[in-house]
Amino acid sequence: MRLTIQILFISSLLFAGDNTAKVKVTGMMCSYSCVSKVNSVINDIDGVKSCSVDFNKGEATVIYDDDKVGSKEIVNVLTEKTDYKVTEMANDNRSKKRAKENTI
Repeated sequence: MRLTIQILFISSLLFAGDNTAKVKVTGMMCSYSCVSKVNSVINDIDGVKSCSVDFNKGEATVIYDDDKVGSKEIVNVLTEKTDYKVTEMANDNRSKKRAKENTI
């Protein structure tokens, strides 16, 4: 039991502040260089922990530290550094997080 509590505590510290954003990327023409460009630009943003780009859906899923960067900044940087049309998609994580905070 004690080990379980320690593991939960450590994992909560590791994932504190992490958030996930889904970004719609319109205009990618190929599954290699376009995806690589989006990945490269997003991963170069300070605070981004990981990025996964789905060419077929035209979206990127970004895990980031919300103490360092926000989803709007991710969209802005990607828009400025590429020629793609980029928009933030609705994210259920925020509403779940707010609901959890309100119940505590």
